[in-house]
Amino acid sequence: MRPSNQRVLGFPCLVCAAACVLAPTGGATVVRAQELDGFSPAPGKGDVALSISFDSYDEFWVGTEKVSVPDLGTVDSNSLSIWWRHGLTERLALVATLPYVDVEGDGLANLSDSGIQDATVLAQYRLWTRESGARHSFVVAGGIKTPVGDYEGDAPISIGDDTTDVLLRAVYLLQSGSFYLSTQVGYDLRSDDAPDGLPLAITGGWSFGRATVSATYSRYFADGGTDIGDPGFTFPSNKDEYERIGAKLFSRFNDSFGWSIAAFTTLDGRNSGDTTGYSAGLVLSY
Repeated sequence: MRPSNQRVLGFPCLVCAAACVLAPTGGATVVRAQELDGFSPAPGKGDVALSISFDSYDEFWVGTEKVSVPDLGTVDSNSLSIWWRHGLTERLALVATLPYVDVEGDGLANLSDSGIQDATVLAQYRLWTRESGARHSFVVAGGIKTPVGDYEGDAPISIGDDTTDVLLRAVYLLQSGSFYLSTQVGYDLRSDDAPDGLPLAITGGWSFGRATVSATYSRYFADGGTDIGDPGFTFPSNKDEYERIGAKLFSRFNDSFGWSIAAFTTLDGRNSGDTTGYSAGLVLSY
């Protein structure tokens, strides 16, 4: 869907280009398929999660300079996501996610877009596990993220980049008593003119009773790309980078049902929004 007010085509390049940062990253959802924690379900077991998230920003980075534009206003992104993880063998599992996203700005440009975004499917394999006072695991994963809905990625506002990407991940998981530490690195091989990306996430969590509280630090680096306003740039080609911290609380009603709440904030970025978000979700284990 293109902007509802076509007068935006006459606005300065900065206003139009700024809208590209609306493409939601889903950082507040229960778990993103491309962000693995290293845990693997038993064969035939798994989890299904339904989450709703709310993200917002009124300032964004043009290159490395933070600005605000009245014509864009405050940008809100709401999404409803379904996430699924299923164990195939003791070592092999599938992880998938599919979000519906709605984004809009309350500025004079009256920009909005909504629809089903991108489906992500990953196969994760636990290469080894060692016990030496603590439990150490190393997991690798690979998969694909591809558009499912019919949307335009190279537009002043869009729910995504409309690219098909190959995702590669490696996760080290340390478990010691009620504490765990998960470190993920990866590489995104992106299609068209979107720059490849390098995601990093470090999560530490502590369980007590039926609850687990965790904190996450994440970075995303773009391997090349353009800055907003560069000659000949496209919206997917921007060097979109961010640094974020977040926290989550997960608890179970019983062995089959659980719930979660989460929040995150952006510390720094490049061609991205200074975004804060939160989410809530329900989890079914089978």
